[in-house]
Amino acid sequence: MRHVAGICWPHEATVGHITVATRALTGHFPADQGDDALVACVLVAAGKYRNGAARHWCRTHQAYWGVKADLAALAHSGTQRCARHAGKMGYALHPPVIDLAACAKVTISCAASGAMELASVPAAAQATPSGRCAAVAMCSSDAHALFPGTDIIQVNITPPALLAYTRARATGQALGCVDCARCGHPHLDLGSFAQTQHRRHYCGNCGSDSTHSPAPMVSSPLHALALRFAGLLTFA
Repeated sequence: MRHVAGICWPHEATVGHITVATRALTGHFPADQGDDALVACVLVAAGKYRNGAARHWCRTHQAYWGVKADLAALAHSGTQRCARHAGKMGYALHPPVIDLAACAKVTISCAASGAMELASVPAAAQATPSGRCAAVAMCSSDAHALFPGTDIIQVNITPPALLAYTRARATGQALGCVDCARCGHPHLDLGSFAQTQHRRHYCGNCGSDSTHSPAPMVSSPLHALALRFAGLLTFA
């Protein structure tokens, strides 16, 4: 088995999680980047269904597990995996890593091809990554987590997350960043959830569906980062 740095993301998920949720993902990655990765499920306990049955959340594919069809599939295959386990995912191996503490300015924008354009200006003499890329890993080498009150030290900027945020901003949606009431992780709205502001938000990290924002909004960690690092970090 070969171990490499990489980022992957579901294409069809309507909620998502762009922070690093697990130390490692296993799967089939045919090239350095693409949209056809097959990745193993990462399931965590997520409370119970209304009928009292145990419920799990797949951090990889952003889906719940535990309904009758899931239990039947487990009995047949002997493997606990969510209903989206065979879904193809986007991925990028060896993504550029941006250390915000080493930069004077960073701009990440949507490219016409569906990828991203990264432009960074170093704060000192050392070089920082720039150019077209499939995804970007963002971190900070200073003493503070990217999101105060959490242990998050890296955020993966993926094409769906960037597109959802910039489109919501362009269409005048109320923007914010909701922290999960259960695990405290910032919430990301994707797909239809990023097109209409709302109050109830499903957590992509733990699967909790009990977080409500004070007012209707579209939630994105990118918005929180843009506000915290205003003047340094821009999403375009």
